[in-house]
This record gives sequence, structure tokens and C-alpha cells, in this order.
Amino acid sequence: MKTRRRRFGGLFWRMALSYLAVSVVATLIAIRASRYEWPFDFLRDSDLVHTFNHFFDNQTNGTILIIAVIALIGLVTGALISANLRGRIVRIAAAAQAWSQGDFSSPVRDRSSDELGQLARDLNRMAEQIQTLLASRQALAVVEERNRLARDLHDTVKQHVFANALLVRAARKQLDRDPDAARARLEEAEQLAEQTQQELINLIGALRPAALADKGLMGMLRAYVEEWSQRTGITVDLRAQGERLTPLDTEEAYYRVAQEALTNVARHSRASHIEIHLTWTDESLEMIIRDDGQGFVVEESAGKGLGLASMRERVEALGGALTISSGASGTSLEARTPLASAIAQEMEVGA
Repeated sequence: MKTRRRRFGGLFWRMALSYLAVSVVATLIAIRASRYEWPFDFLRDSDLVHTFNHFFDNQTNGTILIIAVIALIGLVTGALISANLRGRIVRIAAAAQAWSQGDFSSPVRDRSSDELGQLARDLNRMAEQIQTLLASRQALAVVEERNRLARDLHDTVKQHVFANALLVRAARKQLDRDPDAARARLEEAEQLAEQTQQELINLIGALRPAALADKGLMGMLRAYVEEWSQRTGITVDLRAQGERLTPLDTEEAYYRVAQEALTNVARHSRASHIEIHLTWTDESLEMIIRDDGQGFVVEESAGKGLGLASMRERVEALGGALTISSGASGTSLEARTPLASAIAQEMEVGA
């Protein structure tokens, strides 16, 4: 096993040499005092010296004096060095606490060349790298959100608008020779326009929720599930167990997975009831979504839509796994991601 060499100028040498210097100085002072040499010649005929001479001889008194002086100066020196080290460690801890809350504007200020100074510089570099990483992830998140929005617009709104244009065109051609058929086409176009409007409302609501950091995952899910259930007529049973501090990236990923899952249920499953259970443990966060719909063949759905792939990518990006099972009695989706390091933070960088 390799041992790290103690470099000269480090804490070991600074403390060792400090105590050595103090011990030497204290010894020299005590020796001069025991011999009544200048500037301690006034002690020769003092009452204190005569009192001690009644108990011990002069050599013993000199030894006691040397020990007392060394102990006193050593105590003061140790207290000063400990106070200095404690102040430096407190500054490092305060900066680390600020970083854990996402504030990287407070670097550790320590210009010493010893191990604590080197630790402070290493931590400052780490904080700068985390800032750069967070900025990069934020930029990637913006790109990912834009791509997701573009996919959703293509899959729903664009197709609805195209179909609406065809219906209006057909109604215009039938307006003179068959007014009833034209009216029917216009009614279909009106219904499709309402669906398109609702899809746009859903897409706007699916943008990154600004209130997620304030309300938390369960607060945002409760609000979304309540609105979704009223709109679709499908009842939802939302429950949580062991709810605790969760990194924002994890909360957003689970919020998106729940949104996508509920969207799929509304579009395809013909379900009447959904159960959503979230369970926090020291090691992981698990979300299970079950519906009583008609189900589908999971293997045949691979590659046919972007929804399932997007959910899987979000969960796997957090180091977790997503499993889906479906049959005649309904569909079950389970997402599980690790939380041990994130709970110890939250950043957790977050990082």
C-alpha cells in the first residue's frame, strides 16, 4: 500500500516545527528563570521563591518551572493553531453547504500551501466543473424539451390540422350540391378543431413545470391528476409512501413519465380506473402505474411510437429501469431509480 509523503510546508511539518520551536523557547525561558538570569533576576529574593524553597531544592523548583512554562506556552500555542484550523474547516464546510443547495457563487478562500489549502483549491475546481456540467445539462434539457415538443406537435397537432383542412375543403366542394353533407363535414372539422385546441393546452401544460421545485413531485402530480381525471372522466388513485427529499431532475423525470403514461391511457386503453403508487426508500424511488384498460402487446409496440421510448430514456438516464407488462386485464408500468447518493445531498449535484 502506497503512503503519501508528507511534503515540507504541509500541516504535519508546520505543526511539528511550531511545537518544537515553542518547546525550545519555553525551555530557554524556564532555564534563565530558574537561574535568576536577566530578566528574571528580580525573582532571586522574591517571597514566591522562598516559599517554594521550603518544599523543594532549587534544582527541583527549576524543573517544575520549566515544565509549567512549557505546558502553558504549549497550551496557548495549541489553542491558537486549533482555532486557525477550525476556522479554515468551517469555511470549507460553509462553502460545501452552499454548493449542496445549488449556490456555487461562494468559493473557499484559503491561500495556504498546506493540505487544507490544496483541498480548498481542489474543491473550488470541482465546483467550477459542476457549474459547467449543470449549464451543459440545462442546455441539453432545453434541446430535449424542444425535440419532445416538436415530436408531440408532429404526432397530434399537425395531423389534426391537416385533417381539418381536408374536411373544410370537402365541405366547400359539397356546399352547393349537398348542403347537408357539407354541414356534416364542418361539424367534424369543428370537433377536430376542439381536439386540436385541447392537445395544444396539454402540450403547454407539459412544458417544464416551474412550480415543481416549490410543490414537489406529489404536489404537482396531485394537481395534474385532478385536472386530467376531470377532463377524461377516468378516476385516479394516487398514493405515496415514505415521501422525502428528492432531486429536481428525478422529480421532473417521474412527472414526465406519469404524464406520458396517462396520455397513453387516455388515447388507447379505454380504462375507467388508474392506480399510481410512489414509494421512497433509502436506496430508490419506485413508481407503479396500473390501469384496467384493454391492454396491448408490449413486444409489438416497440418502435411504433416515441412515448414508451421517451419514458424509458428518462428513467435510464437516472440509472434506473422501466418495465411494462400488459394483458387483457390492464397494463402495469413500473419505474425504479436509485436514490442513495441523491438523498445524502439534494445536488445530491446534483452532478
